[in-house]
Amino acid sequence: MKSKIFKVIGFVLLGFAVVFAIIGAFFSPKSHIERSIVINAQPAVIFGQINSLKNAIKWMPWGEKDPNTKYAFEGPESGVGAKMSWQSEVVGNGSQWIITSEENKHLKTGMNFDMDGTYTAEIFLEPAEGGTKVTWTYDGDVTDAGMATSLMGKLMGKFMDGLLGPDYEKGLNNLKASAEREQKAAEN
Repeated sequence: MKSKIFKVIGFVLLGFAVVFAIIGAFFSPKSHIERSIVINAQPAVIFGQINSLKNAIKWMPWGEKDPNTKYAFEGPESGVGAKMSWQSEVVGNGSQWIITSEENKHLKTGMNFDMDGTYTAEIFLEPAEGGTKVTWTYDGDVTDAGMATSLMGKLMGKFMDGLLGPDYEKGLNNLKASAEREQKAAEN
Protein backbone atom coordinates (compact mmCIF):
# COMPACT_ATOMS: atom_id res chain seq x y z
CA MET A 1 0.00 0.00 0.00
CA LYS A 2 2.75 2.46 1.00
CA SER A 3 4.74 1.67 -2.14
CA LYS A 4 1.71 2.50 -4.32
CA ILE A 5 1.33 5.88 -2.57
CA PHE A 6 5.03 6.63 -3.09
CA LYS A 7 4.74 5.64 -6.77
CA VAL A 8 1.74 7.96 -7.25
CA ILE A 9 3.56 10.82 -5.50
CA GLY A 10 6.63 10.11 -7.64
CA PHE A 11 4.59 10.21 -10.87
CA VAL A 12 2.89 13.45 -9.82
CA LEU A 13 6.26 15.06 -9.05
CA LEU A 14 7.66 13.78 -12.35
CA GLY A 15 4.62 15.27 -14.14
CA PHE A 16 5.28 18.67 -12.56
CA ALA A 17 8.95 18.46 -13.54
CA VAL A 18 7.99 17.68 -17.15
CA VAL A 19 5.53 20.60 -17.25
CA PHE A 20 8.17 23.00 -15.91
CA ALA A 21 10.73 21.66 -18.39
CA ILE A 22 8.30 22.32 -21.25
CA ILE A 23 7.62 25.82 -19.96
CA GLY A 24 11.33 26.48 -19.63
CA ALA A 25 12.14 25.16 -23.09
CA PHE A 26 9.33 26.53 -25.22
CA PHE A 27 7.89 29.65 -23.61
CA SER A 28 9.49 33.02 -24.22
CA PRO A 29 10.95 34.91 -21.25
CA LYS A 30 9.52 38.10 -22.77
CA SER A 31 5.95 39.35 -22.67
CA HIS A 32 4.33 42.29 -24.42
CA ILE A 33 0.91 43.88 -24.41
CA GLU A 34 -0.33 46.96 -26.21
CA ARG A 35 -3.54 48.95 -26.18
CA SER A 36 -4.53 52.18 -27.98
CA ILE A 37 -7.28 54.77 -27.86
CA VAL A 38 -8.00 58.09 -29.60
CA ILE A 39 -8.48 60.98 -27.20
CA ASN A 40 -10.13 64.21 -28.28
CA ALA A 41 -7.47 66.41 -26.68
CA GLN A 42 -4.21 68.07 -27.61
CA PRO A 43 -1.01 66.08 -26.92
CA ALA A 44 0.09 68.70 -24.36
CA VAL A 45 -3.04 68.07 -22.26
CA ILE A 46 -2.51 64.30 -22.33
CA PHE A 47 1.21 64.62 -21.68
CA GLY A 48 0.48 66.58 -18.52
CA GLN A 49 -1.57 63.63 -17.30
CA ILE A 50 1.11 61.01 -17.99
CA ASN A 51 4.36 62.89 -17.27
CA SER A 52 3.54 63.33 -13.58
CA LEU A 53 3.18 60.10 -11.61
CA LYS A 54 1.01 62.00 -9.10
CA ASN A 55 -1.39 62.71 -11.96
CA ALA A 56 -1.04 59.18 -13.32
CA ILE A 57 -2.48 57.57 -10.18
CA LYS A 58 -5.71 59.45 -10.93
CA TRP A 59 -6.29 57.56 -14.19
CA MET A 60 -4.37 54.30 -13.72
CA PRO A 61 -6.89 51.59 -12.78
CA TRP A 62 -5.01 49.90 -9.94
CA GLY A 63 -5.80 52.56 -7.32
CA GLU A 64 -9.50 51.82 -7.87
CA LYS A 65 -8.87 48.19 -6.92
CA ASP A 66 -7.45 49.25 -3.56
CA PRO A 67 -8.37 52.75 -2.35
CA ASN A 68 -6.16 52.09 0.70
CA THR A 69 -2.98 51.90 -1.38
CA LYS A 70 -0.17 53.92 0.19
CA TYR A 71 1.89 55.99 -2.28
CA ALA A 72 5.27 57.68 -1.85
CA PHE A 73 6.91 60.00 -4.36
CA GLU A 74 10.57 60.88 -4.89
CA GLY A 75 12.54 63.07 -7.24
CA PRO A 76 11.11 65.79 -9.45
CA GLU A 77 7.37 66.40 -9.76
CA SER A 78 7.43 65.22 -13.37
CA GLY A 79 9.74 64.00 -16.10
CA VAL A 80 12.88 61.90 -15.94
CA GLY A 81 13.73 60.86 -12.39
CA ALA A 82 10.20 61.14 -10.98
CA LYS A 83 9.49 58.01 -8.94
CA MET A 84 6.43 56.54 -7.28
CA SER A 85 6.31 53.60 -4.87
CA TRP A 86 3.18 51.87 -3.60
CA GLN A 87 2.14 49.40 -0.94
CA SER A 88 -1.14 47.54 -1.26
CA GLU A 89 -2.59 44.38 0.22
CA VAL A 90 -4.66 43.96 -2.97
CA VAL A 91 -2.36 44.84 -5.89
CA GLY A 92 0.99 44.21 -4.18
CA ASN A 93 4.00 46.42 -3.65
CA GLY A 94 6.24 48.03 -6.22
CA SER A 95 7.64 51.15 -7.77
CA GLN A 96 7.66 52.98 -11.09
CA TRP A 97 10.00 55.68 -12.34
CA ILE A 98 10.25 57.79 -15.49
CA ILE A 99 13.20 56.83 -17.71
CA THR A 100 12.42 58.84 -20.85
CA SER A 101 10.18 61.85 -21.27
CA GLU A 102 9.85 63.35 -24.74
CA GLU A 103 7.41 66.24 -24.43
CA ASN A 104 4.01 65.63 -26.04
CA LYS A 105 5.27 62.45 -27.77
CA HIS A 106 6.58 59.64 -25.60
CA LEU A 107 7.05 58.46 -22.02
CA LYS A 108 8.92 55.37 -20.82
CA THR A 109 8.85 54.07 -17.27
CA GLY A 110 10.69 51.31 -15.47
CA MET A 111 8.84 49.18 -12.95
CA ASN A 112 9.70 46.95 -10.03
CA PHE A 113 7.21 44.45 -8.65
CA ASP A 114 9.41 42.91 -5.94
CA MET A 115 10.41 40.06 -8.26
CA ASP A 116 13.34 39.50 -10.57
CA GLY A 117 13.06 40.65 -14.15
CA THR A 118 13.00 43.81 -16.21
CA TYR A 119 9.65 45.54 -16.65
CA THR A 120 8.86 48.69 -18.62
CA ALA A 121 5.82 50.59 -19.86
CA GLU A 122 5.68 53.14 -22.65
CA ILE A 123 3.07 55.63 -23.78
CA PHE A 124 3.21 57.04 -27.30
CA LEU A 125 1.22 60.08 -28.47
CA GLU A 126 0.63 60.67 -32.18
CA PRO A 127 -1.77 62.81 -34.21
CA ALA A 128 -4.94 61.03 -35.31
CA GLU A 129 -8.30 61.89 -36.77
CA GLY A 130 -10.41 63.03 -33.85
CA GLY A 131 -7.50 64.01 -31.62
CA THR A 132 -4.46 62.14 -30.36
CA LYS A 133 -3.82 58.42 -30.60
CA VAL A 134 -2.44 57.13 -27.31
CA THR A 135 -0.71 53.75 -27.29
CA TRP A 136 0.22 52.20 -23.93
CA THR A 137 2.58 49.21 -23.89
CA TYR A 138 3.98 46.81 -21.31
CA ASP A 139 7.11 44.72 -21.72
CA GLY A 140 8.41 42.16 -19.27
CA ASP A 141 11.62 40.14 -19.52
CA VAL A 142 12.60 37.41 -17.07
CA THR A 143 15.64 36.21 -19.07
CA ASP A 144 18.09 36.98 -16.27
CA ALA A 145 15.76 36.10 -13.39
CA GLY A 146 16.32 33.16 -11.09
CA MET A 147 14.99 29.77 -12.18
CA ALA A 148 11.74 29.84 -10.21
CA THR A 149 10.95 33.45 -11.21
CA SER A 150 11.94 32.73 -14.80
CA LEU A 151 9.63 29.71 -15.06
CA MET A 152 6.77 31.54 -13.37
CA GLY A 153 7.43 34.64 -15.49
CA LYS A 154 7.39 32.59 -18.70
CA LEU A 155 4.10 30.98 -17.69
CA MET A 156 2.58 34.33 -16.67
CA GLY A 157 3.81 35.87 -19.92
CA LYS A 158 1.53 33.53 -21.87
CA PHE A 159 -1.47 34.97 -20.03
CA MET A 160 -0.29 38.58 -19.58
CA ASP A 161 -2.45 40.02 -22.34
CA GLY A 162 -5.58 38.56 -20.78
CA LEU A 163 -4.53 39.51 -17.25
CA LEU A 164 -3.24 43.04 -17.81
CA GLY A 165 -4.97 44.03 -21.06
CA PRO A 166 -8.35 44.86 -19.46
CA ASP A 167 -6.60 47.07 -16.88
CA TYR A 168 -4.80 48.92 -19.68
CA GLU A 169 -8.11 49.44 -21.50
CA LYS A 170 -9.73 50.78 -18.32
CA GLY A 171 -6.75 53.05 -17.67
CA LEU A 172 -6.86 54.44 -21.21
CA ASN A 173 -10.59 55.12 -20.87
CA ASN A 174 -9.95 56.88 -17.55
CA LEU A 175 -7.17 58.93 -19.19
CA LYS A 176 -9.50 59.78 -22.09
CA ALA A 177 -12.23 61.04 -19.74
CA SER A 178 -9.78 63.08 -17.67
CA ALA A 179 -7.92 64.62 -20.64
CA GLU A 180 -11.11 65.43 -22.54
CA ARG A 181 -12.56 67.15 -19.45
CA GLU A 182 -9.37 69.20 -19.11
CA GLN A 183 -9.33 70.03 -22.85
CA LYS A 184 -12.96 71.17 -22.72
CA ALA A 185 -12.30 73.34 -19.64
CA ALA A 186 -9.30 74.95 -21.38
CA GLU A 187 -11.43 75.79 -24.42
CA ASN A 188 -14.15 77.50 -22.36
